[in-house]
Amino acid sequence: MSTKSSLRERFGPRVQLQDVVRLASGSHARFLLKSKRHAAKGPQAALALTKRHMPLAEAHAAVARLFDDGETIVDVPVVEDAAVFVRELAECNVVATVL
Repeated sequence: MSTKSSLRERFGPRVQLQDVVRLASGSHARFLLKSKRHAAKGPQAALALTKRHMPLAEAHAAVARLFDDGETIVDVPVVEDAAVFVRELAECNVVATVL
């Protein structure tokens, strides 16, 4: 029995990552993100940031700071409409303010 097949039997199939559909155009913006500690929906908030061309590692770090500290400042590379971005983050229990 090979190691690969024994791992597959033990842990199941590999997780398939979805590709994030990124926005085509927009402007750079800086936001103050606030949330009650441990209340933000982290994966959805990170996807909202990566959708706007923020690298996944940076989005994860920002959401982790938000989760632990309750606020963080982020530079978002591509924002098509600030109101849409704010509304999308509000669904993740995050209040976003343009700086």
